[in-house]
Amino acid sequence: MARILIADDDAQLRKLLRLALSIRNHEIVEAGNGGESLAQLEASVPDLVLLDWQMAGLSGVEMCRAIRLRTAIPIIAMSAADRLKEALGAGADDFLRKPFDIDELAARIDAALPWRLS
Repeated sequence: MARILIADDDAQLRKLLRLALSIRNHEIVEAGNGGESLAQLEASVPDLVLLDWQMAGLSGVEMCRAIRLRTAIPIIAMSAADRLKEALGAGADDFLRKPFDIDELAARIDAALPWRLS
């Protein structure tokens, strides 16, 4: 089981991801903006961050860089726009374009957390 921070300003998407990932035995922590995300990181570092690239408040670039200053945990950036180069350049480990298949997301999470497979 991994502890995953879902940082996305879309409450419906956070709810969907929480349900889908909880079924896969992940512990989910949520944040609706950059400030909440940083507070969650300060409280307890998760095993992985799902980061909305176009979240209100801090941009995805700013959030990614702020996370990287604190930790090297895996970051999977998500966006409806094609921000692959920007996300990887800012320190994200992976990028997923919205809308996405939940099974693809689960596979990417497993790939980012190889310790889970052992």
